[in-house]
Amino acid sequence: MLLRPLVVISREECEEELRRVEVDHSCIDVFIEKRDSFLLKITGLSTPAANILKQIAISFGADVAVHREVITGKVDCSDAIFMGTKRQLRRTVLALSSQPFGLAGLERQVAELLSRLDKLPAAIDLPLGRLTFDRPLIMGVLNVTPDSFSDGGLFLEPDAARRRIDEMIEQGADIVDVGAESTRPGSDPVPVSEQLRRLSSIFDHLQTRHVLWSIDTTDPDVARAALDKGASIVNNVSGGTNPALWQLAGEYCAAFVLMHIQGTPKIMQQAPYYDDFNAELFRFFSTKLGEIEASGFQRDRVILDPGIGFGKRVRDSTAAIRRLGELRAFGSPILLGASRKSFLGKLLGLEVNDRLEASLASAVLAFAGGANILRVHDVSQTRKALDAAAAIRSANGEE
Repeated sequence: MLLRPLVVISREECEEELRRVEVDHSCIDVFIEKRDSFLLKITGLSTPAANILKQIAISFGADVAVHREVITGKVDCSDAIFMGTKRQLRRTVLALSSQPFGLAGLERQVAELLSRLDKLPAAIDLPLGRLTFDRPLIMGVLNVTPDSFSDGGLFLEPDAARRRIDEMIEQGADIVDVGAESTRPGSDPVPVSEQLRRLSSIFDHLQTRHVLWSIDTTDPDVARAALDKGASIVNNVSGGTNPALWQLAGEYCAAFVLMHIQGTPKIMQQAPYYDDFNAELFRFFSTKLGEIEASGFQRDRVILDPGIGFGKRVRDSTAAIRRLGELRAFGSPILLGASRKSFLGKLLGLEVNDRLEASLASAVLAFAGGANILRVHDVSQTRKALDAAAAIRSANGEE
């Protein structure tokens, strides 16, 4: 069984989730009225288990949406959507602890899930510092490339790159993310030797600054060179396809960013498609986290990134931000990079250098939804926007 909290705001999204479960059409409006409660989707229940879950939930004042034929026994299995309060859910699964059909294990799974949802991700201790998540962290972008989609060529010269690093630190960047290989749609890989040529003096400069920094690369040789020079995070767009990258991170006690992507940068925007984007995103992280953990890498050093714009339609990128809270179920820090991305341009008809306000809106919405690290180009403006959002949410502002 896979447990996924559902973050649905609109009536349309709730109806879509109910139709996927294939509930009785006459009950859809009744269930939609309950969408403001805590929603938990449980996949792969046997029909007897779904029946028992629904009846016990109802006895505690909650409800469960199941396949319309569960009551007749004409289907062998069903997904289910629990609708109620977290207290009702706890009471329901406690009552299931002695039930058959695999329901007894739900109590532990739900307890672990709710624990992760109710607290911040654990701090990550790194060789040269510590990542804590009691406030939103800013990851400032430095592309040492001639062809990145937003700032290609601006920081290719070492002096310009060094000045930009200093500027971002002064503006409030908690992490500096450096890379020498564009990952824009349609881009080709850059040879290791060229990446290292572009980055060598940047690594030396970062060693003189008291800031955590990450290397953005899909190549293990580039990652190792950066880690040797003090990088604390291996950021990459490989989609977890290269175990050497997280194994290197483990060797250096660094953190590892696990980003979702469909395809590769070269082909990722050639008609991307998903049957159920948020479900597929959730399954990706569930599967890959299990694989990484099984390899011996510490799960609490993994940072999740839904990969805005990487093999995604506009509707997928907006859904990733709108329903980001679903990923909090994994208990891992969440990184989000929507800054200046093309989906913002398509939504509002904006050119790349006119997307500041749209980028700020995305960053604040992502923070409100559960993002812990925001990867951005405009550090100063984003720092102010996020500090304001955090102060408003905490209600600790001075009179």
